[in-house]
Amino acid sequence: MVERVHHCPNCGAVVSASRFTRVATCAFCGASVHLDDAVLSVARFRAAHQAWRAPDPALAAHSVVAGGESWIRLARIAAGEISDVFQVQRQRRPPERAVLKLLRDPGDAPLFAQEWRALEQLAASRAQGADILARRVPQPIRFDPHPAAGPPAMLLGWAPGFRHTFDDVRAALPGGVEPRAAVWMWRRILEILAVVHRSGLVHGAVLPQHLLVERGEHGLRLVGFSCAAAAGEPLLAVCVPRERFYPRDLVDGGRLRPEHDVAMSARAIGFALAADDAGRLPGAVPARLAELVDEVARGRGEQSAWPLRERLGALAGELFGPPAFCPLAVA
Repeated sequence: MVERVHHCPNCGAVVSASRFTRVATCAFCGASVHLDDAVLSVARFRAAHQAWRAPDPALAAHSVVAGGESWIRLARIAAGEISDVFQVQRQRRPPERAVLKLLRDPGDAPLFAQEWRALEQLAASRAQGADILARRVPQPIRFDPHPAAGPPAMLLGWAPGFRHTFDDVRAALPGGVEPRAAVWMWRRILEILAVVHRSGLVHGAVLPQHLLVERGEHGLRLVGFSCAAAAGEPLLAVCVPRERFYPRDLVDGGRLRPEHDVAMSARAIGFALAADDAGRLPGAVPARLAELVDEVARGRGEQSAWPLRERLGALAGELFGPPAFCPLAVA
């Protein structure tokens, strides 16, 4: 009679047991080992697990490896300043969706790495209001700065419903958003900036392409953190086509300060309200709201995100009455 030899699947040690028991305890690691022949063997389990993780050859043309896993590219979302952005789905169950950013130019690798560091810092923040960041800024999943094949890659959490940037809003509404809608949009930006600043960062690029509105709702997200750094640090880069959105002193070599983000938020809201290149707003914008946008955009008056949010809410109540749902009609 041949005696069966069992090995612990956890540490590989030989496991001995009474002929009358189906469960033994490994003397080396303490794991409980099932001796029932109906239980899947370690070798078969590992083979099945490897097959489960393996990419589908039929989807090879649409897949990319990131973080050691294969992902299917579902759609190209955007072409950012330094990376191409895709919606992807993991090629195994559960089919998790994510955002994949692929760096275009190796020379921009420092900016790519800086974005990841900033997002990790925000994800770990314990500042007042930090819980809102999970819904309003990208959530880091994996970063692969030196992949075996392909460009550096970054995986971020997928947030459904956020399809349209302020550029899309302006294209759909060339006459500008309703002033009442502009108020909630600006307040959402200021809420995010307040927590970002409390978490020790200045965004440095609050531009129309980095602001996403939620379809049919009052949600807003801030993306594009490749220039985010601590207050007092230099701005790492300037998006030249959008230079007019930056405070002049920042472009001229000034150091990052929270008030720079606040001023840029006002310029972005002015853009959504159909301001011209000189920042002049249409006559349909109530004068007091137009004055506040202009004042903040020029770096005057209140330049702290949360107090400005409160001041804006009080002004909206005086101009428009009680809060009301005011969605954006962007196709």
